[in-house]
Amino acid sequence: MAWYLSKLFFSLALGVLAAKMLGKHRFHKATAYILDGVLYGLLFFMGVNTGQIPDITTQIAQIGYTALVSAGLAVVGCIVLSLALAFYFRMAQGNLTREKVGFSWSRLKTPLVFISIVALGVIASLGTDFFIWFNSGFISPLLYLLLFFVGMQMVQHEVNLVPLLRSPLMVLTPLCTVFGTYLGALAIPLFTELSLRDSMAVVSGFGWYTLSGVLLSDLGSPELGAISFLSNLFRESAAFILIPLLASFSFPSIAGVTIAGATSMDVTLPLLKKSFSDSVVPLAIVHGGVITLLAPFLIPFWFV
Repeated sequence: MAWYLSKLFFSLALGVLAAKMLGKHRFHKATAYILDGVLYGLLFFMGVNTGQIPDITTQIAQIGYTALVSAGLAVVGCIVLSLALAFYFRMAQGNLTREKVGFSWSRLKTPLVFISIVALGVIASLGTDFFIWFNSGFISPLLYLLLFFVGMQMVQHEVNLVPLLRSPLMVLTPLCTVFGTYLGALAIPLFTELSLRDSMAVVSGFGWYTLSGVLLSDLGSPELGAISFLSNLFRESAAFILIPLLASFSFPSIAGVTIAGATSMDVTLPLLKKSFSDSVVPLAIVHGGVITLLAPFLIPFWFV
């Protein structure tokens, strides 16, 4: 595991170093396009890998159910723990706006595109002989490349972790996300066939579904990878619905940040800003950056 984690960290760190050497204000579009291409390739081959699971057609319904339960319990755990943290800091009422934000189905466009790519890979694997040459080992190079460009984007988006040293909330909110997610995961074996260890691995993407599914597939469990992909996809989709809903009922802003997980620094950031206030933005960005750094290491930690 140490060797595997070191390769993941090296890929991420190399991307950070490359962006700093090239200039953080350069190649934004090129990085984004390449990252999208690598991501689409990973998702497609993850689908191919999933399609090669023996008797996968008889397991699809069970995989979907397990993923939905996992996502729901992880979100509930985060909300419960964030409320406790907000109460501790006496934030539950004073630092929130009351603006109600309508939900837009257009926010689900990207997750729907991603899941369609995975489905295309599954169909291609099941319906053709084009990918009989494929094995899960081909995923690893693409995964390292993905983390390299994620590291570049973190520098280009100027994710600054210095505020972590200035506010206890900057540290406690990511911890709330991690432990709240795992709090919910403790109940997953009660409703599904997953073991506790596998339950922890499945939810350790914290909403970063593209990475979690690929990592677990790369570690030798394509079925668990498919469950994790869908579980974290459902978590991100739920965040789009729940963030404005929580704000309208005067929940603390950290509740919205924790259920967003790794996406709080990018895709759910505008919604967090609009639903709560501008003051949530620094917390959301730092939180998302920390969770993004933790996820690649916590997923394989539970799997081995």
